[in-house]
Amino acid sequence: MSEFLYENRSYIGKFFEISAAILGTIYLKQTNNQKLKVFVVFLWITVIVEILGMYKSFLQNNYDYSWFIVWKNSIFCQNIWLYNIYNFLTIGFLGVFYTELISNKSSKLFIRSIVVLYSVFSIFYYTFTDAFFNLGLPYDAILASVIVSIYVILYFKELMSSDYILQYYKLPSFYISVALLLWNLCATPLFIYSGYFLPFNTEFVNFRTLLLLYINIFTYSCIGFGFWYSLKMSKQ
Repeated sequence: MSEFLYENRSYIGKFFEISAAILGTIYLKQTNNQKLKVFVVFLWITVIVEILGMYKSFLQNNYDYSWFIVWKNSIFCQNIWLYNIYNFLTIGFLGVFYTELISNKSSKLFIRSIVVLYSVFSIFYYTFTDAFFNLGLPYDAILASVIVSIYVILYFKELMSSDYILQYYKLPSFYISVALLLWNLCATPLFIYSGYFLPFNTEFVNFRTLLLLYINIFTYSCIGFGFWYSLKMSKQ
């Protein structure tokens, strides 16, 4: 089973990502809940980035086409730049998403301040260094995890003090927040130790790859279930 998952990890992961995005789209069309529109758009951006990011595997081939050789020897030979853009968009989209969900003015201002500071820091860092095509932001995994966790905690804080707490299980935003929080708590340590992700460390590579796949399956299953179950409850 583990061997099957490892060999087909890319397709399995994308299946759950696309499923969550489709369920989110169906939920939007049938409920017209505009507060979730930003997150559904973000899910589709995730799907697009994951599909585009597969070009790195394509470049491992050895074709004699001139355009292929130029591409393979260019600064775009690695897909790091693509995921740097994605990480930048993640903080922004999730920031907008949670400011839509939260009504507390102080929390809204705090989230917007985080988005602005993160954006300014990212732009300055990539402008004045050559890291954009080679590296991410310093401690990017930890920084992004802390920021998203703050978003989620502020949401849970407001949810617990509102009347919606009695019907939390009917809110897709609750399942989304649980999934995001658990993903950041579980997946971030794997990125912290990415320095050990080397070809000769086969056991760690296999462990990290499979564990990340399990985490992604749970995350997108939780999000997809949240859309499906909330839609079901809204029709009762």
